[in-house]
Amino acid sequence: MTDTVQADAPSRADVPRSAWKVLVVDDDSFQLELLTGVLYGLGVWDVTTASNGATAMDQLGALPERFNLILLDLHMPGMDGFRFMEALAAAGYGGALIIVSGQSDAVLHAASLVAKLRRFSLLGSVSKPVGSAALSALI
Repeated sequence: MTDTVQADAPSRADVPRSAWKVLVVDDDSFQLELLTGVLYGLGVWDVTTASNGATAMDQLGALPERFNLILLDLHMPGMDGFRFMEALAAAGYGGALIIVSGQSDAVLHAASLVAKLRRFSLLGSVSKPVGSAALSALI
């Protein structure tokens, strides 16, 4: 898979992890803390969390490009991960996406297909609980 990068924008590889801006979307507060800690351990310092899709869309506001990477849970009340991807595409998000979920492999595969169809720069999917090595391999 190739990343979509604007011609005048540096690629993710050109930006040190310490400069990344990451949004983590998960309805489980333990998972939010765990993922934030893993990201900090990988050198990503600017991490914003949202406990549901609606809050995440509020975080994006009128500037969806404010985040380089979004880690997204699929199973959330209200706006689930699939609906969030729909809203994210409508907002014009052009950054990277990692799907983080405890759902079955079939659901993760379906979500990956949806993300690709929405033309996100999908770095991959990872099952919960997420370890440092698994996340590091994707970013």
